[in-house]
Amino acid sequence: MANSKISMKYDLYQNNIKDSATNGKWYPRAVRDNTLNLKGLANHIQGHGSVFTRDVVEGVMLKFKECLIELVSQGVGVKIDGLGTFYPTLEADGADTPIEYNVFNNLKGVHIRFNPENAAEERITSRAMAKKVSLKQNMIYDKDGKPKMVVNKELVDYVRGKKSDGADGDNQG
Repeated sequence: MANSKISMKYDLYQNNIKDSATNGKWYPRAVRDNTLNLKGLANHIQGHGSVFTRDVVEGVMLKFKECLIELVSQGVGVKIDGLGTFYPTLEADGADTPIEYNVFNNLKGVHIRFNPENAAEERITSRAMAKKVSLKQNMIYDKDGKPKMVVNKELVDYVRGKKSDGADGDNQG
């Protein structure tokens, strides 16, 4: 990754949870333009000048995925130095007493969680990542999910293909 900041787009959404103390407030959501599959990530890695071909990178990553699932399923955390740790968690409904607890009735899910590396030299925690990106506003959505745009410092309905001449800018961080 280069030393310059990477541009990340975000949309603004208005909270529409009626009983929430933050109802009506606006929050950013990262825009995920696409998702790379294993082959796509292997191509990306190989494209950074790796001496390994895409098929070799893909093979190693496929074996990594299989082993990660196997180990975490056995309750083993897997730490990748410089990246973070994958570990298992359980999601369940509680029971009033241990006698009433039944894993088949109470268990809702088994999850693989990820905790990013917190070493100062790696800097992939959420706060450190915020310093590595340049945020660019993409769209605005009101509490009904309707697209909006800012024109002359007012929020108006978004019209596809129409530029807002008086737009307020990117709200970059």
